[in-house]
Amino acid sequence: MPIVLASNSPRRRELIGLIFPDAIIRPPQVREEEAGDWTPAEYALKMASLKARWVSLGCDQLVLGADTVVALGAKIFGKPGDPKKNRAMLAELAGKWHAVLTGVAWWQQGVCLAEEVVVTRVHFFPLSQGEIADYVHGGEGLDKAGGYGIQGLAAKFVAGIDGCYYNVVGLPVAAVARLYQGLK
Repeated sequence: MPIVLASNSPRRRELIGLIFPDAIIRPPQVREEEAGDWTPAEYALKMASLKARWVSLGCDQLVLGADTVVALGAKIFGKPGDPKKNRAMLAELAGKWHAVLTGVAWWQQGVCLAEEVVVTRVHFFPLSQGEIADYVHGGEGLDKAGGYGIQGLAAKFVAGIDGCYYNVVGLPVAAVARLYQGLK
């Protein structure tokens, strides 16, 4: 029986195909909540579980939920939503190491079977206001945690990476496969 990916993300849809080519996509009807006092890891895992749980209550298959956040220390950078916020995020991340955390959770019929948070560190080169403005003008980062897509035009901002590249794109493929193997 194919697994179900609880996601609206086109990037996750593409990446899940690397390990589950016959995966079914079911977008969850879950609103992203404010992080409040949650740590970045707690928040990513909470949102991944909410998505997977919601979808798992309506089917018999194994359901995978995932949520990615970008964090600078304890500060969580979600999706900017508008160019002004996108510019501010990138200016704050410029020249620094930041963390990209993805919570992944396997659920079946309302029961959590396995979960994990994967962390990748990303270092940006110092960026000029012009470089930031050019990137933001293209609109690529508006729907992405941290306001950038490492797999797109923001690749030129990346001075270094420590950890799973696919995690930064939106789904830590190896961790998902490993957790799945543990369910068998």
